[in-house]
Amino acid sequence: AGALSNLDYLHALNALSGRTPNDLNQYPVFPWVVADYASPVLDLDDPGTFRDLSKPVGALNAARLREFRQRYRESAEAAA
Repeated sequence: AGALSNLDYLHALNALSGRTPNDLNQYPVFPWVVADYASPVLDLDDPGTFRDLSKPVGALNAARLREFRQRYRESAEAAA
């Protein structure tokens, strides 16, 4: 009674933020939590199955972080 599933919560959060299923450019926003896309079965007890939520997606590994920082520097230079 009064409990929401994760999916219902995310749908409500998207609706409250003004996102609509009629605009596919901005709907829906769901968190990226899975890190293992290669295994035929996900082991939900293995922490390696999930991404490190303490870091933004742009910093998940050294290569992504370098690319993110380079794009940031380039956009800062373009704005100056």
